[in-house]
Amino acid sequence: MTMDSLKTHAVGPIGIIGVGEIARALVEGLCEGVDDPPEIFLSPRGAGAAAELSRRYAGVHVCADNQAVVDRAAVVVIAVRPGDRAEALDGLEVGGDRVVISVMAGVGSEELRRTLGDTDAPIVRAIPLPAVRQRTSVTVTCPSHPVVTALFDRLGGSLPVADEAALNVFSALTATITSHYWYLATLTEWAARQGIPSGDAGRYVRSLFQGVGRALSDESRSLPQLAADHETPNGINERIRTTWFDAANAGALNEALDALLADLM
Repeated sequence: MTMDSLKTHAVGPIGIIGVGEIARALVEGLCEGVDDPPEIFLSPRGAGAAAELSRRYAGVHVCADNQAVVDRAAVVVIAVRPGDRAEALDGLEVGGDRVVISVMAGVGSEELRRTLGDTDAPIVRAIPLPAVRQRTSVTVTCPSHPVVTALFDRLGGSLPVADEAALNVFSALTATITSHYWYLATLTEWAARQGIPSGDAGRYVRSLFQGVGRALSDESRSLPQLAADHETPNGINERIRTTWFDAANAGALNEALDALLADLM
């Protein structure tokens, strides 16, 4: 997005209800090392994190309650746990001139609209990831909205999708992140059982997959092509892939994702 379009769709003051890990990442990405950070108003939920962020950044303020967040913001980010939404949002008055961004997984826009007293405000669902703090993460949004696009373009880019069914697919994909970390932990533990000091094993595994991750930035090659480029026919990479990540293993992963998607919908 060009600077002119960012000015056309100015983000304005941002309010965040629920100051957990994603909220922290959003604030840090918007403020850390930035010449023109937006003004941000935080709810008292997550009081310790909110206070710490307000000390670090001059434009970040902690409000007395959630209604004060809404009243001071042009864009309201709802980042509470889905199970806490009734308590956190009950009685809030959200004017139609606000833009509401929900990062709650599995909570549809119309359900949220009812929770907010059938507000006329546009509601956009989004899936920001912790890497927005480094401004390196593409954020899926639905539906497309120019203000929301401008906001997430500051944080690594936005990917508007056609409908909430598509957004739920992307939400299911995010559920694989910790499995990836546990995969790396399993490799490290295996090496330690072979007599490698655990610190050395961890350092090597981190370095190995950081290098692999950098290769993902080459979008001219498909993911299967990247895999093929890292394999020698009948070599050791092919051996592990074909003996461990076999059809049964891939099928189990697909089944787990299908079940999660059904729950999200």
